[in-house]
Amino acid sequence: MKSIGGYVFPVLLIIIGGVILLLALISGQNLWVKLGSFLTLATGVIALLLQVGMLSRNVSMVIGALCLISSVFLGFRNYRSVAEVIEFREAKEKNDATVVQGLKDIRTAQEKYKLVNGAYTGNLGVLQDFVRNGTYPMIRAVGQTPDSLTEKDALALGIIVRDTIRVSVLDSTFRSRKATEKRVYPFDVNGFVNSPVSGKPFLMTAGIINAGGRNAPVLLVKDPSPLVKGDTLMFGSMEKSTMAGNWKGD
Repeated sequence: MKSIGGYVFPVLLIIIGGVILLLALISGQNLWVKLGSFLTLATGVIALLLQVGMLSRNVSMVIGALCLISSVFLGFRNYRSVAEVIEFREAKEKNDATVVQGLKDIRTAQEKYKLVNGAYTGNLGVLQDFVRNGTYPMIRAVGQTPDSLTEKDALALGIIVRDTIRVSVLDSTFRSRKATEKRVYPFDVNGFVNSPVSGKPFLMTAGIINAGGRNAPVLLVKDPSPLVKGDTLMFGSMEKSTMAGNWKGD
């Protein structure tokens, strides 16, 4: 008569495999997890049949060898499925950081364009020409404020004066030391209107809406080729006056 201890291992395999398979089906795990749990369940059933004498040792050895080969394959596939998730996450983070830099450049250029023209432009060519050749007004202080006075007091006493000058959009906004710090990639005036990932032009729409009884310029700019469908990086809105981006940290 077979000892009860001989049935413990097969029964445990059946229970463990069955529970994992059930959880995998409920939680929507990938195919490899489901196959692995089914294989564990099947191994338990085969071991139990061998234990009760319903399978010969030769047959069980053949089946066991097949199960072993399958286990090695499924183990590799499970490893690759996890590795693929990690690799995709890293690729997406790199993609998003690059696209966000491009969107920020468009946003910065549009802010300067609005400062000069009172509204945003929906034309990428116009925006590019503005960045390449345009200027915008900047107020600077002429003179030096004494340590004993505030800038406001120095202005009142005439020690310093305010002067409005016009500066290059390209040089002051995109080529200054501050502007080039912490960039993901160097600014290119010839290509900043295109996605740095796909090379396709950014999708840009500008308009005017009524906000609180007054006209408010609005702008919406989107990534033309999102890495994940339905997860499009963008900033702005055509329904409210905002320039906020939908990426983390903006």
